[in-house]
Amino acid sequence: MINDSNLVPQTSEPLQFVTDLLGDIAKPNPDLRTITDPREAAQAVALETRSRIAAVLDKFGGTPAVLLSGGVDSIYVAAVAVELGAKPVAITIVTEGQTDEANAAAAASVLGLRHDVIRLNVNEVSDLSREVMRRLDTSELWEVTAGIPLLAARRSFDAIADLGAILSGSGADAILGGGRKLTYPVSSSEARTEIDQLIRTESAANFRYERLVPDFYPALLDQYADRLIHVFQTVRWWQIAECFAPTALFGEHNGRMTDKLALRTACDAQLPEGAKHLAWAAKAPIQRSSGLMSVLATAARTYAANLPGARTYADPIMEDAEAVATRLYLSILKS
Repeated sequence: MINDSNLVPQTSEPLQFVTDLLGDIAKPNPDLRTITDPREAAQAVALETRSRIAAVLDKFGGTPAVLLSGGVDSIYVAAVAVELGAKPVAITIVTEGQTDEANAAAAASVLGLRHDVIRLNVNEVSDLSREVMRRLDTSELWEVTAGIPLLAARRSFDAIADLGAILSGSGADAILGGGRKLTYPVSSSEARTEIDQLIRTESAANFRYERLVPDFYPALLDQYADRLIHVFQTVRWWQIAECFAPTALFGEHNGRMTDKLALRTACDAQLPEGAKHLAWAAKAPIQRSSGLMSVLATAARTYAANLPGARTYADPIMEDAEAVATRLYLSILKS
């Protein structure tokens, strides 16, 4: 088990830039990954999640909110907050073609939370895209599509008179190998080296201030930025997670290989009977699962279809994505 005396003190800061604070976390160190039992890892996850959220709730007071995407990370954060006596307002952003709402609604219901579902139509997504690009001064796809839900969520933030902390499960994927697949058998030394490299590379790139848009959250959230809590993005979490071996992070559940095994196991234990399946649901990144990518892709096809002469030989609404991308690029070259 992890010795708490070896960890830095708990923090109530919204997030910590771990790379900046610790230096080169990308340097391989697979020998640290000594916790192989997923149950032991799940216990460590449960203790740290409670400790982190308790510190945050105590600091901010008021009525917390939770960005409930419908994935295991945000569901677990919401469940722990409820266990600690809080009643956060759950906020879910969805669009046409989304896959998030059902699990988010089920989680909010079983936890007894008020659930604000903000449904964005095509025009609203386009308007929010423009506003995000104006605020961030970039049109980079992943930055813009990450910013849209945050900007949309401000509608709910504005309606909470005594808003406290805004809880987010952001960061769990990076430190726990979320969305990753291993090339080697999970119990092999090669897998230990592989996952150590994958996690360190991703975390080193993301957990630093100097990114494409350093002031990403202040630019989008203004007065709310200092309340947006990345529960899993702290030095303590990094110290804990870098001890997890592949067998603590990947394993089978009901015959299907799953990622973030320790966190899912902790979430399963936290949820009441009848809702435990939510801990094991697969989920794409919010940019896709919320439907944002689909809506923007449809908008791009519509734009391409309205270019001069676009429907002469084929219909951009129906043709393959490569042809649509080429049409759009040619229109840029012509302009």
